[in-house]
Amino acid sequence: MYGLGKHFNYDDDVTENEIFLAKRNRNSQQRSMSISSESSSLDGNEMDNHGDHKILFPRDMRQKFQEMRLKFVSTFSQVQRKFDIKKNFFEIDEVKKFIGDWFPDLKPQLSDKTTIGKVLDALKRKCNIINLRPLEALAFEFNIEDAIPIIKSFKEEAKDFSNSVSVSLCLGEELQAVATPSRLLCETVVFVLNWDPEKHTLQDINDVLDELEPLNRFDYHLQSLQVDKIGRGNSVVVTCYCPAEYTGSLIMAVLGKVDTMQSKGLKEFILGNCTVWHTTQVVSKNTEETDLQAQINNLKASLGEKDERIMATEAELAKFKELSENRLKEIETLQKDLKESQRIN
Repeated sequence: MYGLGKHFNYDDDVTENEIFLAKRNRNSQQRSMSISSESSSLDGNEMDNHGDHKILFPRDMRQKFQEMRLKFVSTFSQVQRKFDIKKNFFEIDEVKKFIGDWFPDLKPQLSDKTTIGKVLDALKRKCNIINLRPLEALAFEFNIEDAIPIIKSFKEEAKDFSNSVSVSLCLGEELQAVATPSRLLCETVVFVLNWDPEKHTLQDINDVLDELEPLNRFDYHLQSLQVDKIGRGNSVVVTCYCPAEYTGSLIMAVLGKVDTMQSKGLKEFILGNCTVWHTTQVVSKNTEETDLQAQINNLKASLGEKDERIMATEAELAKFKELSENRLKEIETLQKDLKESQRIN
């Protein structure tokens, strides 16, 4: 669900397209199977002798992603300089408080930041290479007027890029601006869209997620794409991140918009490894909010228990590693003492 690896095969004898072998490791395969029961029906004709999926990959697509990433870096740096020029017109603690209220999970990272550049570097985690919305909101909030035209120009380029890139050509491409730190299982959100990847673009995905407009103030951003061949058709799996404290609001928002999102192709909505909604389910408009909230609480409790078990296992492994390192140091000390005693004798 997190970052998908990229494997590119380039052959100079191929003039128009490359064969992109998307290697699916066992963990990714298991996660895909848990996401959709249909994923066991992969069409064998679309695989080579090594079990890799064959996808035609234009020669210049990787370069386009690199160019978009460079535009993001350049734009972010320009805006940082505009903030730095205006640093005497606002208190850095006010900026940190605003970001912390908006993204509570960033508070620990912001606590020791003393310059606006470092503060904005922390905010960069909430952007991706086609979305600068958090930075734009901050510029508006603190009246950094010179930054607005720069961001506007980037948004136009990002939209053109999103409209020009089909989903099928984004397999495994990271949209994150900065590598995301580890997170809880219940913070991983997945939308399965019943689409033909060849006929949809990145912008189509943005349009679907824009239906969740109330969540724009949360850290709810497109993270990575995975395309699977399922049965007779194709599905697009969009993996996102939502802080644990907002997952209840996310569920309410999705179920409240589920008819509209289904009309745009939503087939499955997953939180952690639990399917919250599937196209075969009907959400009653008469469903009491208290009942829905109870379902949300039960789901979060279930995911929380699994996360606790995972963290407990990680803690045990850390203790074992520490114990092993201490034992190794003891052995090294004994060996050193033995050598010293041999020299004396």
